[in-house]
Amino acid sequence: MSAAAPRFSIVVPHYDGSISDASLLRGLNSLAAQSLRDFEVLLLHDGPLSRPLPDLAKLKLPGLRFNASAQRHNDWGHSLRDAGIRAATGDYVVHFNPDNVLYPSALEVLDAASREPVPPAPAEELAENPDILIFSILMRGMNYNGRGPIWRSRDPNKTLVYTGMPPSHGLIDCLQLVARRSVWLEIGGWYDRSQTSDSTIYSRLVGERGARYVVALLGEHW
Repeated sequence: MSAAAPRFSIVVPHYDGSISDASLLRGLNSLAAQSLRDFEVLLLHDGPLSRPLPDLAKLKLPGLRFNASAQRHNDWGHSLRDAGIRAATGDYVVHFNPDNVLYPSALEVLDAASREPVPPAPAEELAENPDILIFSILMRGMNYNGRGPIWRSRDPNKTLVYTGMPPSHGLIDCLQLVARRSVWLEIGGWYDRSQTSDSTIYSRLVGERGARYVVALLGEHW
């Protein structure tokens, strides 16, 4: 009898030169520290390896799978996100860039939120949809003065809280939306390879299907 499918599949796109080994290990260590252990990690490397990766065996990541593509896609990891969706075996898919961090209770909180019953709503189109979960994160290195668009800073001590509300460009990060794998397959996977495709796809998902917003700060984007 095969083992039960994990609750979460965490898709991690990576390639040489994107971030330092220290940042990669910081992100993967945050996954290894999760209080809920019912997940797998798919680490997808974009293009042939020019040097060895750090020793990942010491991290004790559940269901760790590693794959390096034959050539680089140069599309911000979106081809790898799509490959991860299709290779995943979990119920929900988490898109995790290697410079992200998840707090230790993040998956536990998301799992509990996904199982809560849908409360009554004043109209059908206003009902929560627990097949799509959106949570808050701390965006490091961001600036905003209230007069213009949010803009990127290089100071990690300058932070903004992103709630993902609304799920539009500049207001939501790739990490923040967690959806059932079946939902991803229904819309054709990660079908958009443009630089801002996360907000484009997320706006479509929430606009068409709704979501359940999780009132918790569960991670960081560095």
